[in-house]
Amino acid sequence: MGKNSSRRVDYYLRIKKEYQDDLTNIRPWTDLKLGFDEEHVWVKGFNHQQINSLEVKSMPYKTVYYGKNGELFFKNSLLPDRIIPSLIWTSIARALPVELPHLNHNYFDIERKISTKLIPSEKEAKAVAILTKIDTLRAYITSAPDVRLKPLKWVIVNGDSALIMGLPMLPIKGETYWLHENMLIPTGYDFDPTIIKTDLNELLNPSQRLVIVWNQDSSYFDFEATDWQQLSINSFRLSI
Repeated sequence: MGKNSSRRVDYYLRIKKEYQDDLTNIRPWTDLKLGFDEEHVWVKGFNHQQINSLEVKSMPYKTVYYGKNGELFFKNSLLPDRIIPSLIWTSIARALPVELPHLNHNYFDIERKISTKLIPSEKEAKAVAILTKIDTLRAYITSAPDVRLKPLKWVIVNGDSALIMGLPMLPIKGETYWLHENMLIPTGYDFDPTIIKTDLNELLNPSQRLVIVWNQDSSYFDFEATDWQQLSINSFRLSI
């Protein structure tokens, strides 16, 4: 009994896609992962306190499971209901677009609720970073002179991609970004409205220790600014 009670229980939550907005209140729990099937959103990574929290209990259309030996059990049941679904899991911060509640810029003294949304922009800012595949970077870097790489820094993203920042940029294929404070935004895009960028940065990155990278679909991922490395053949080989 003593041994089993110390084990972590893997909790899962399932909710229909039409009720996905109910997950907003648990979005700050950054350890959570989301997966999607045809009809449902699945969430995993809850600890005991989270799964029993008011935020979860207040969701009206949810099913809560715990996992064991590859099977899912209803939260208070000893009988398995289904196998654990095989899904592609991603962090809740990346899977759910950010929403800023009650953002007030004193427009007619009316408190407003604004959802973040990236839209194509007529004013294109200068690109300072590029996201490319590891294999693409490898093909270029093996023959590049050190002086070409020295001004650049890089970090591995999602295991198979590299984000490279600095000028002059490498002449390789990839998605490019411009910089606003500690946020990298796809070139040719800006927020609607554009003035919320600073509020977003303060909300998501109050310590300014993170680099936040936005995707064109208004989702994002982040990493510690200390994860940057100076780009070189040696740092590439050691990291890969």
